Amino acid sequence: MSNYTSDDLEICIATMNRSDFSFLETMFKQPLDSIKAHVLIVNQSLDSELISIHENIRVIPMREMGLSKSRNLAIQNSLKDLCWILDDDCIIETNAISVVVAAHNEYVDTVLTFKTTIPSGKGFYNYKNSFYKHDFKTIIPVLSPEITFKRKEVVQLNLRFDERFGLGAQFQDSENLIFLEEVLYKGLTIGFVAETIVQHDAITSSDEVMSDRLIYARGALAAKRNAITAVFYSFKYLFFLWRKGYERSLSVLWHKMKVFQQGANDYVSGFKRPGENDLKQ
Repeated sequence: MSNYTSDDLEICIATMNRSDFSFLETMFKQPLDSIKAHVLIVNQSLDSELISIHENIRVIPMREMGLSKSRNLAIQNSLKDLCWILDDDCIIETNAISVVVAAHNEYVDTVLTFKTTIPSGKGFYNYKNSFYKHDFKTIIPVLSPEITFKRKEVVQLNLRFDERFGLGAQFQDSENLIFLEEVLYKGLTIGFVAETIVQHDAITSSDEVMSDRLIYARGALAAKRNAITAVFYSFKYLFFLWRKGYERSLSVLWHKMKVFQQGANDYVSGFKRPGENDLKQ
């Protein structure tokens, strides 16, 4: 067993256009002066300035856009042995830090994921009730605020979020899945701990199944995995939309397939489509 303490965990938060820490008080459900956790904030902004006078709260200003860029910058600048990836719209459970630290002391896995609840108190997903090792299938639904990891192993193997994926990037989804896939490809392990550490709204940006934004990113993800089979997966995604009843119109489904293939083609060619961040349903 390891011997981590709460002082060994740093919470890495990506945010935008912040000029005060009121969002942090909402996340922790307590006044700023009462927050004792180590927090590293990457604030993407062209004109908003966020300055911390608290030793346990550090801020890195960033002029570029992109969620994955923020996360990579946070990992690069973290000073602690354990990192926890968080979004700025999460509510942290009261005992979350002790739960995360205790789990990393108990399990040797490089990455540990946890459970999320929605405001009603129900689980975001139908999670299992005991620990298990993730595989390439079980990591698919993992949410970013459920991801914690031992920083040394991640940095040593240069594991990073793909900056072409994620909100603010060309392909605005799938960044968590790609990161976790890379962890497994590198031969490291990912464990699931059946403890709740965070609360999030019932809907996330990845739930917009019919949006062109998401379908475009899914096409790019298919091409990243295997450019040759990307066309096959465009038909598979089309059938998924039809089978689940999201869309029955053949003309709309045909358009969605074209968007999927467009994402795959743009990923393979490296073409940055003007206005791709504005793709909408």
